[in-house]
Amino acid sequence: MRIAFAAVFVLTMSRPAFADAEGSSEEAATLPSDDEDEKNEDPTVTDLLTFHKENYVITGFTGNTQVKVQFSAKYDIWPNESHHAVHFGFTAKALWNVYRPSSPFVETNYNPELFYTFFHHLPRYTTPRGCSFFHERAGLEHDSNGVGGIDSRSWNRVYVESRVACYSEAGPFGAIALKVWAPPFGIDDNPGIVGHLGYGELKVNLGAEGRSHWWGEPDLTVVLRKGTNGGLDEGSLELRREMAPLLHRFLAVHAVRLRTALHRLRRDPTLVRPPAHGLPSRNRVL
Repeated sequence: MRIAFAAVFVLTMSRPAFADAEGSSEEAATLPSDDEDEKNEDPTVTDLLTFHKENYVITGFTGNTQVKVQFSAKYDIWPNESHHAVHFGFTAKALWNVYRPSSPFVETNYNPELFYTFFHHLPRYTTPRGCSFFHERAGLEHDSNGVGGIDSRSWNRVYVESRVACYSEAGPFGAIALKVWAPPFGIDDNPGIVGHLGYGELKVNLGAEGRSHWWGEPDLTVVLRKGTNGGLDEGSLELRREMAPLLHRFLAVHAVRLRTALHRLRRDPTLVRPPAHGLPSRNRVL
């Protein structure tokens, strides 16, 4: 298992909270506005465009290091203040060899999705003290490298997700999210994806509210995925420690594999496209 240790600078435009995040603690804030008068607006007004998954830039400091960039947002297509919500989300993730000549992009993945969420408490993204269910979610998502022909890599999945959170009066909190998906479809160009990513992920988040320092509030997230192939290297264990100092800039140290799920399959020597129309195979590694 090849691990790249890198100092990670994660820049977001708002403080995330575990309340609604896929991949980590991510939500509860809107895209920033230059209008300071908005601070006095009715707090019940629904924000249509909000962050979805994490927004970050990860980089090392050598010529062999790739830069990983992700931007994610979602749009409320059924604005209301009830327990029910429907969103369209979009996430773009890129691997960038910025330190090499001409600074080429290795790969860019695109992840649109449509999902329904049932919130157990109102207002949304709030949780009473004690332990309770936070929300359930069901959705359909597509993940693709946006390329056609022989280099195309994509998959589609229907998923459900449930989140439980525990908050104490003193400030510490813990939350668990379980996301599972049905066997993916549309994977003729990506048959090994389940072997690497499996059928679900478990996320655990620990932190404390109201204990702000100049480096921000403590927040630790662990994400576990296991592929159906044998061996511990078929899957991932992600450990993320985040801090939110002034201006909501996030500084962390990650042990990460700087590759996307689709990019990994291209490097798998066991996945070789068979010859087309009887022509000799070029033994191209997908």
